[in-house]
Amino acid sequence: MSKHHEKRNFSRHKVGGPITLHATIRTSRDINARLLNFSEQGICFSTDKQFIPGATILFKASKDNYLSADDDDGCQLRSIGLVTVKWCQESSQKDYPIHIIGANYMIPPY
Repeated sequence: MSKHHEKRNFSRHKVGGPITLHATIRTSRDINARLLNFSEQGICFSTDKQFIPGATILFKASKDNYLSADDDDGCQLRSIGLVTVKWCQESSQKDYPIHIIGANYMIPPY
């Protein structure tokens, strides 16, 4: 039996807290979402809105609202940034559809 190895370049930091999304096309309203984890490369969040891979989103977060992440590698959550959606999976929470979304930062950390 083979052991599953993570194929990520950067460690993920599990956190929890609200973020606000601003789609760059087709809407001017704020979209509420919940941050699930982050890394130096991007973020993972849940929301009731579906985004297609390739969509560009501006997100805003307040670091004060987050559970503390392990700072051993010096990775910090960005308070604002542009991300590109890489994947979107539909799920449900109490029979209510939600979307789990992974997105990469458009501007690298260094």
